[in-house]
Amino acid sequence: MPTAYKVMKRVIQLGDRRGETVYNVAPVCYGTLTTDDVARQIAAESTASPGDVKNVLDRYAYYVSENLKKGYAIELLGFGKLYLRFVNGKSVSAEKDATAALVKALVPGFRPSFTMVNNSRIYDLIPDKISLVKYTGTTVPAGEDDTSGGEDQGGEDQGGEEEGGSPL
Repeated sequence: MPTAYKVMKRVIQLGDRRGETVYNVAPVCYGTLTTDDVARQIAAESTASPGDVKNVLDRYAYYVSENLKKGYAIELLGFGKLYLRFVNGKSVSAEKDATAALVKALVPGFRPSFTMVNNSRIYDLIPDKISLVKYTGTTVPAGEDDTSGGEDQGGEDQGGEEEGGSPL
């Protein structure tokens, strides 16, 4: 199935091109799957019940949090690595001044797993071949989300243009 993209419009705020309207593209997201949704999908292809799968996913989330708290990074094969990273307020000139007080926040980090092929990263989470199809909705100003319309608004059956079709 192709992945849809939408055209995003924004006005440049700084520099020589200030005031110029420019366009870019962004992926269209048709919604978010919940833990219950994922548990049902996994259960449909296994001998486990949706409740059993949900319990495993719940325990996974719990142990990720617990182990991050203990200072570990967690790597799940084919998925990636979860870790904690610091948001620092500033840098200091003297090593003795580099203390925990510099840390303004802890945020989760994620690094998707990948393999290197011909000096290019091939991410394990992305299927081998994805074709891109232009979203058939309207142009969306940057920062606004126009993806609530559902899957029937994107894709080839709505007259979308195949763009390339090469793997990303």
